[in-house]
Amino acid sequence: MPRGFVSIVTADLHFGEAGSLKDKRMQLRRLRDTLTKRYGATFAEVGYQDLWQRSQVVFAIAASDLRVLETAVNAAVGFLDGQEWEVVGLREEVVEVDA
Repeated sequence: MPRGFVSIVTADLHFGEAGSLKDKRMQLRRLRDTLTKRYGATFAEVGYQDLWQRSQVVFAIAASDLRVLETAVNAAVGFLDGQEWEVVGLREEVVEVDA
């Protein structure tokens, strides 16, 4: 029976260098583009849209193999951690989907 896995990651970010909503949105656009193109993730900003130094984002990655999923999510989180913003909170949930 086919099955798959989806990892849902929620991250709270602080943009200490952002001086405006435009600055924050430029950084979020780069984050979104990297996560979607490099890791095949879906992405959305879900919180603090009107604050210029804060954001809550969620991204999801799906795979048919749990090890492949873990590798992709670890790489995506590593990218998230290695940028000019600060990750102040991170939650991950893995859901198994049976077809």
